[in-house]
Amino acid sequence: MRLIPSCRSVRLAGLFALSVLTLSSSPARAEMKPFEINMDRVKIVDPKGLAASAYFVPSANLVVSCSGSVWAKSKKGGSNAKAHGKFFVNGLDKALLQGLARKVQDDFVTKLRATGATVYTYDDLKAEPIIAGRGRLSSDTKWGFPTWSKDPLTFIRVTPTDEQEFERGMAASPAFWLHSLAKEKKLIVLLPEITFTVPQMWGEVDAGYRRDSAGIAVNSTMLLHGGMVYVDNPQGSFTSIQIQTHDKQPASEVTGTILKMSEDKTTFSAAWKQSSSDWVMTLDPQAFADGILRVSYAINDMTVAQVNKVRK
Repeated sequence: MRLIPSCRSVRLAGLFALSVLTLSSSPARAEMKPFEINMDRVKIVDPKGLAASAYFVPSANLVVSCSGSVWAKSKKGGSNAKAHGKFFVNGLDKALLQGLARKVQDDFVTKLRATGATVYTYDDLKAEPIIAGRGRLSSDTKWGFPTWSKDPLTFIRVTPTDEQEFERGMAASPAFWLHSLAKEKKLIVLLPEITFTVPQMWGEVDAGYRRDSAGIAVNSTMLLHGGMVYVDNPQGSFTSIQIQTHDKQPASEVTGTILKMSEDKTTFSAAWKQSSSDWVMTLDPQAFADGILRVSYAINDMTVAQVNKVRK
């Protein structure tokens, strides 16, 4: 079982399973290279619903994995081999993350305005009763951000400011609560949310004649796990832009250092073995920031291009 389904495509970039305790020191900053969005991995639902003369960008959300675990199990010829690995990410500094979310939001707004459209931000409309009265998500005391889990990962959700951490409600789209504002002001709400996973951890098994083993492998690659541009327009269409994982093009190949903090091995018999290991991923702030921004800016470019296409 792999923690990140797509990790096998990047495993050669950092295979140092089990026997390697730590990477070298944090790498020097590399020039930030453009990220290419594969349009075969993008689905645009009802693109005509993107057309308007005015838009509201309430936030730009970044979602980043902060912890996770994976099991590897092998049962061949009556034997039983298991390995369990857990990781935690160190360096998810609030000022760094919120600063990145702000840059993504500002870049998106600037590019939207370049199309000739009127674009409102949170600062422009925060006094509106529907916005001022909206509840905010509370932060997890451990991580300093709101968290959510999707087995086997836990993620933090980051917005440019704490005030933009709006409650999401029960609707499928976290922008739906702004529908009455969209109708009243005759504008379209655009809310980008981009998800990243780092590090990549997966289980490996090896089985054959009189052998059966299981282990954990990990590398510091960061991937675009997926993205969504949530849309709410006055007509209430189901418009959205959905970006699937780009596992063959890493956001960042080396995003920091990884240290194995502990490992327990138990041998019950020649045919029954079990191990458990804990890993800490320490981010390189520049490599992490470059990976976030190069992907997010590319998604902004793609989104604005789709908006511009229907506005002409």
